Amino acid sequence: MDPFGIRTYPELIASGVPGSTIHDRCNQGIYHRLLPQIYCLGEPTALARCAAITKWVPRAVLSHRTAGWLRGMLPEPAVFEASVPRSTSKRTPSWLKLYRRSLRSELVGECWGMPTVEPARALFDCVSVMPKLEAGRLIDEQLRERVEPCRLLELCELDSGVHGNPDARRQLKQAALHAAYEPERLFARALSERRCPLPANRPVGTFFCDFVDEQSKTIVEIDGREFHSEPEVFRKDRRRQNWIVLEKWLLLRYAAFDVFNELDEIADEAVAVVRRRRRARGA
Repeated sequence: MDPFGIRTYPELIASGVPGSTIHDRCNQGIYHRLLPQIYCLGEPTALARCAAITKWVPRAVLSHRTAGWLRGMLPEPAVFEASVPRSTSKRTPSWLKLYRRSLRSELVGECWGMPTVEPARALFDCVSVMPKLEAGRLIDEQLRERVEPCRLLELCELDSGVHGNPDARRQLKQAALHAAYEPERLFARALSERRCPLPANRPVGTFFCDFVDEQSKTIVEIDGREFHSEPEVFRKDRRRQNWIVLEKWLLLRYAAFDVFNELDEIADEAVAVVRRRRRARGA
Protein backbone atom coordinates (compact mmCIF):
# COMPACT_ATOMS: atom_id res chain seq x y z
CA MET A 1 0.00 0.00 0.00
CA ASP A 2 1.04 3.59 -0.54
CA PRO A 3 3.21 4.85 2.37
CA PHE A 4 1.86 8.40 2.08
CA GLY A 5 -1.76 7.52 2.81
CA ILE A 6 -2.95 7.67 -0.80
CA ARG A 7 -5.72 5.28 -1.86
CA THR A 8 -7.79 4.99 -5.00
CA TYR A 9 -11.55 4.63 -4.85
CA PRO A 10 -11.37 0.97 -5.97
CA GLU A 11 -8.74 0.25 -3.29
CA LEU A 12 -10.97 1.69 -0.57
CA ILE A 13 -13.97 -0.28 -1.81
CA ALA A 14 -11.86 -3.44 -1.97
CA SER A 15 -10.77 -2.88 1.63
CA GLY A 16 -14.38 -2.88 2.78
CA VAL A 17 -15.12 0.84 2.95
CA PRO A 18 -18.55 1.53 1.36
CA GLY A 19 -18.89 4.38 -1.11
CA SER A 20 -21.25 6.27 1.21
CA THR A 21 -18.67 6.04 4.02
CA ILE A 22 -15.99 7.43 1.73
CA HIS A 23 -18.26 10.39 0.99
CA ASP A 24 -19.05 10.94 4.68
CA ARG A 25 -15.40 10.76 5.73
CA CYS A 26 -14.51 13.38 3.10
CA ASN A 27 -17.19 15.69 4.51
CA GLN A 28 -15.80 15.12 8.02
CA GLY A 29 -12.24 15.91 6.95
CA ILE A 30 -11.00 12.37 7.64
CA TYR A 31 -10.35 11.69 3.98
CA HIS A 32 -9.26 14.29 1.45
CA ARG A 33 -10.15 13.90 -2.20
CA LEU A 34 -7.08 15.19 -4.05
CA LEU A 35 -7.91 14.05 -7.58
CA PRO A 36 -10.74 12.11 -9.23
CA GLN A 37 -11.00 8.79 -7.37
CA ILE A 38 -7.77 9.57 -5.47
CA TYR A 39 -7.99 10.08 -1.70
CA CYS A 40 -5.58 10.87 1.12
CA LEU A 41 -6.32 9.21 4.47
CA GLY A 42 -5.48 12.25 6.58
CA GLU A 43 -4.11 15.74 6.03
CA PRO A 44 -2.24 15.61 2.70
CA THR A 45 1.48 16.33 2.79
CA ALA A 46 3.58 17.44 -0.18
CA LEU A 47 4.79 13.87 -0.67
CA ALA A 48 1.19 12.64 -0.53
CA ARG A 49 0.31 15.02 -3.36
CA CYS A 50 3.21 13.64 -5.40
CA ALA A 51 2.01 10.09 -4.75
CA ALA A 52 -1.53 11.08 -5.71
CA ILE A 53 -0.30 12.33 -9.09
CA THR A 54 1.46 9.07 -9.89
CA LYS A 55 -1.62 7.10 -8.78
CA TRP A 56 -3.90 9.22 -10.95
CA VAL A 57 -1.67 8.98 -14.03
CA PRO A 58 0.41 5.81 -13.64
CA ARG A 59 2.86 6.92 -16.37
CA ALA A 60 3.36 10.37 -14.86
CA VAL A 61 6.90 11.46 -13.99
CA LEU A 62 7.43 14.18 -11.38
CA SER A 63 9.31 17.03 -13.07
CA HIS A 64 10.14 20.74 -13.16
CA ARG A 65 10.03 22.48 -9.75
CA THR A 66 8.52 19.42 -8.06
CA ALA A 67 11.50 17.33 -9.16
CA GLY A 68 13.75 20.23 -8.13
CA TRP A 69 12.25 20.08 -4.64
CA LEU A 70 12.52 16.28 -4.41
CA ARG A 71 16.15 16.51 -5.57
CA GLY A 72 16.97 19.07 -2.87
CA MET A 73 17.35 22.02 -5.24
CA LEU A 74 14.29 24.08 -4.34
CA PRO A 75 11.85 24.68 -1.48
CA GLU A 76 8.52 22.86 -1.41
CA PRO A 77 6.41 24.06 -4.36
CA ALA A 78 2.99 25.65 -4.18
CA VAL A 79 2.02 24.08 -7.50
CA PHE A 80 3.09 20.51 -8.24
CA GLU A 81 4.33 19.61 -11.71
CA ALA A 82 4.61 16.36 -13.62
CA SER A 83 5.24 15.19 -17.17
CA VAL A 84 2.71 12.84 -18.76
CA PRO A 85 2.39 11.08 -22.14
CA ARG A 86 1.21 13.30 -24.97
CA SER A 87 -2.03 11.33 -25.30
CA THR A 88 -3.05 12.16 -21.71
CA SER A 89 -6.17 14.28 -21.34
CA LYS A 90 -6.90 15.40 -17.77
CA ARG A 91 -8.52 18.41 -16.16
CA THR A 92 -6.27 19.43 -13.29
CA PRO A 93 -6.98 21.25 -10.02
CA SER A 94 -5.22 24.55 -9.23
CA TRP A 95 -2.42 22.85 -7.29
CA LEU A 96 -1.31 20.68 -10.23
CA LYS A 97 0.20 21.36 -13.66
CA LEU A 98 0.84 18.63 -16.23
CA TYR A 99 3.26 18.84 -19.17
CA ARG A 100 2.40 16.61 -22.11
CA ARG A 101 5.65 15.41 -23.64
CA SER A 102 7.88 12.41 -24.28
CA LEU A 103 10.77 11.72 -21.91
CA ARG A 104 13.78 9.54 -22.58
CA SER A 105 13.88 6.67 -20.11
CA GLU A 106 17.51 7.42 -19.19
CA LEU A 107 16.41 10.83 -17.89
CA VAL A 108 14.03 9.32 -15.34
CA GLY A 109 15.00 8.03 -11.91
CA GLU A 110 13.25 7.74 -8.54
CA CYS A 111 12.76 9.82 -5.41
CA TRP A 112 10.85 8.44 -2.43
CA GLY A 113 9.89 5.49 -4.62
CA MET A 114 8.20 7.73 -7.20
CA PRO A 115 9.31 8.30 -10.82
CA THR A 116 11.19 11.60 -10.96
CA VAL A 117 13.33 13.18 -13.66
CA GLU A 118 17.06 13.07 -12.95
CA PRO A 119 18.82 16.20 -11.61
CA ALA A 120 20.07 17.63 -14.92
CA ARG A 121 16.63 17.24 -16.51
CA ALA A 122 15.00 18.82 -13.45
CA LEU A 123 17.39 21.77 -13.68
CA PHE A 124 16.77 22.11 -17.42
CA ASP A 125 13.00 22.07 -16.87
CA CYS A 126 13.12 24.57 -13.99
CA VAL A 127 15.02 27.08 -16.11
CA SER A 128 12.27 26.93 -18.74
CA VAL A 129 9.51 27.94 -16.31
CA MET A 130 11.20 30.11 -13.66
CA PRO A 131 11.75 33.89 -13.80
CA LYS A 132 15.16 34.82 -15.21
CA LEU A 133 16.79 35.96 -11.96
CA GLU A 134 15.56 32.94 -9.99
CA ALA A 135 16.64 30.59 -12.77
CA GLY A 136 20.11 32.17 -12.85
CA ARG A 137 20.56 31.76 -9.11
CA LEU A 138 19.42 28.12 -9.30
CA ILE A 139 21.77 27.34 -12.21
CA ASP A 140 24.75 28.88 -10.43
CA GLU A 141 24.05 26.95 -7.22
CA GLN A 142 23.36 23.58 -8.80
CA LEU A 143 26.20 23.58 -11.33
CA ARG A 144 28.51 23.93 -8.34
CA GLU A 145 26.76 21.38 -6.12
CA ARG A 146 24.73 18.70 -7.94
CA VAL A 147 24.88 18.89 -11.73
CA GLU A 148 27.97 18.77 -13.91
CA PRO A 149 27.96 21.60 -16.50
CA CYS A 150 28.88 19.07 -19.20
CA ARG A 151 25.76 17.03 -18.31
CA LEU A 152 23.49 20.04 -18.80
CA LEU A 153 25.25 20.90 -22.07
CA GLU A 154 24.79 17.30 -23.24
CA LEU A 155 21.08 17.59 -22.47
CA CYS A 156 20.88 20.83 -24.45
CA GLU A 157 22.43 19.03 -27.43
CA LEU A 158 20.09 16.03 -27.13
CA ASP A 159 16.96 18.17 -26.81
CA SER A 160 17.83 20.94 -29.25
CA GLY A 161 14.21 21.46 -30.27
CA VAL A 162 12.64 21.22 -26.83
CA HIS A 163 10.89 24.18 -25.21
CA GLY A 164 13.27 25.88 -22.81
CA ASN A 165 16.43 24.88 -24.65
CA PRO A 166 17.47 28.46 -25.56
CA ASP A 167 16.92 29.52 -21.93
CA ALA A 168 19.02 26.63 -20.63
CA ARG A 169 21.82 27.36 -23.13
CA ARG A 170 21.86 31.05 -22.23
CA GLN A 171 21.88 30.34 -18.50
CA LEU A 172 24.67 27.80 -18.94
CA LYS A 173 26.73 30.27 -20.95
CA GLN A 174 26.24 33.00 -18.35
CA ALA A 175 26.68 30.77 -15.30
CA ALA A 176 28.86 32.25 -12.55
CA LEU A 177 30.51 29.14 -11.15
CA HIS A 178 33.47 30.72 -9.39
CA ALA A 179 31.92 33.74 -7.72
CA ALA A 180 32.51 33.71 -3.98
CA TYR A 181 29.30 35.41 -2.85
CA GLU A 182 26.05 36.90 -4.14
CA PRO A 183 27.24 40.35 -5.31
CA GLU A 184 30.07 38.71 -7.26
CA ARG A 185 27.65 36.22 -8.79
CA LEU A 186 25.32 38.97 -9.98
CA PHE A 187 28.22 41.02 -11.35
CA ALA A 188 29.68 38.00 -13.17
CA ARG A 189 26.36 37.35 -14.86
CA ALA A 190 26.01 41.01 -15.83
CA LEU A 191 29.43 40.84 -17.53
CA SER A 192 28.47 37.66 -19.38
CA GLU A 193 25.24 39.25 -20.59
CA ARG A 194 27.39 42.00 -22.11
CA ARG A 195 29.64 39.39 -23.77
CA CYS A 196 32.57 40.42 -21.63
CA PRO A 197 33.01 37.62 -19.08
CA LEU A 198 35.99 37.95 -16.76
CA PRO A 199 37.61 35.13 -14.77
CA ALA A 200 36.58 35.28 -11.11
CA ASN A 201 38.76 34.78 -8.06
CA ARG A 202 42.02 34.57 -9.98
CA PRO A 203 45.54 35.15 -8.59
CA VAL A 204 47.52 38.26 -9.46
CA GLY A 205 50.96 37.92 -7.95
CA THR A 206 50.43 36.58 -4.44
CA PHE A 207 46.91 38.03 -4.18
CA PHE A 208 43.51 36.74 -5.27
CA CYS A 209 41.25 39.24 -6.99
CA ASP A 210 37.51 39.16 -7.65
CA PHE A 211 37.67 39.64 -11.44
CA VAL A 212 40.79 39.75 -13.58
CA ASP A 213 41.37 40.63 -17.23
CA GLU A 214 45.00 40.06 -18.14
CA GLN A 215 44.62 41.37 -21.69
CA SER A 216 43.70 44.86 -20.47
CA LYS A 217 45.49 44.52 -17.10
CA THR A 218 42.25 45.42 -15.33
CA ILE A 219 41.06 44.15 -11.95
CA VAL A 220 37.52 44.61 -10.64
CA GLU A 221 36.83 44.26 -6.93
CA ILE A 222 33.40 44.03 -5.29
CA ASP A 223 33.76 45.36 -1.75
CA GLY A 224 31.50 44.19 1.04
CA ARG A 225 30.98 45.93 4.36
CA GLU A 226 33.86 44.02 5.97
CA PHE A 227 36.39 46.17 4.09
CA HIS A 228 35.28 49.16 6.10
CA SER A 229 34.54 47.57 9.47
CA GLU A 230 37.66 45.52 10.32
CA PRO A 231 40.88 47.58 10.74
CA GLU A 232 43.25 44.71 9.92
CA VAL A 233 41.28 43.76 6.81
CA PHE A 234 41.28 47.39 5.74
CA ARG A 235 45.09 47.71 6.15
CA LYS A 236 45.86 44.48 4.29
CA ASP A 237 43.56 45.52 1.50
CA ARG A 238 45.33 48.84 1.11
CA ARG A 239 48.74 47.14 0.92
CA ARG A 240 47.38 44.80 -1.72
CA GLN A 241 45.92 47.72 -3.68
CA ASN A 242 49.25 49.55 -3.63
CA TRP A 243 51.05 46.50 -5.01
CA ILE A 244 48.47 46.11 -7.80
CA VAL A 245 48.76 49.78 -8.82
CA LEU A 246 52.57 49.71 -8.74
CA GLU A 247 52.47 46.69 -11.08
CA LYS A 248 50.54 48.91 -13.52
CA TRP A 249 47.15 47.24 -13.19
CA LEU A 250 44.01 49.36 -13.27
CA LEU A 251 41.85 48.64 -10.24
CA LEU A 252 38.09 49.29 -10.35
CA ARG A 253 36.23 49.01 -7.05
CA TYR A 254 32.49 48.83 -6.52
CA ALA A 255 30.51 48.48 -3.31
CA ALA A 256 28.33 45.39 -2.95
CA PHE A 257 25.45 47.76 -2.17
CA ASP A 258 25.80 49.28 -5.63
CA VAL A 259 25.85 45.84 -7.26
CA PHE A 260 22.44 45.17 -5.76
CA ASN A 261 21.04 48.60 -6.62
CA GLU A 262 22.89 49.88 -9.73
CA LEU A 263 24.10 46.70 -11.41
CA ASP A 264 23.53 47.80 -15.01
CA GLU A 265 25.37 51.10 -14.55
CA ILE A 266 28.49 49.65 -12.96
CA ALA A 267 28.59 46.66 -15.31
CA ASP A 268 28.37 49.00 -18.31
CA GLU A 269 31.18 51.11 -16.89
CA ALA A 270 33.45 48.14 -16.16
CA VAL A 271 32.90 46.61 -19.61
CA ALA A 272 33.58 49.95 -21.32
CA VAL A 273 36.84 50.36 -19.40
CA VAL A 274 38.02 46.82 -20.12
CA ARG A 275 37.27 47.07 -23.84
CA ARG A 276 38.89 50.49 -24.14
CA ARG A 277 42.05 49.29 -22.41
CA ARG A 278 42.15 46.15 -24.54
CA ARG A 279 42.09 48.25 -27.69
CA ALA A 280 44.73 50.63 -26.37
CA ARG A 281 47.07 47.85 -25.24
CA GLY A 282 46.51 45.97 -28.47
CA ALA A 283 47.43 49.06 -30.46
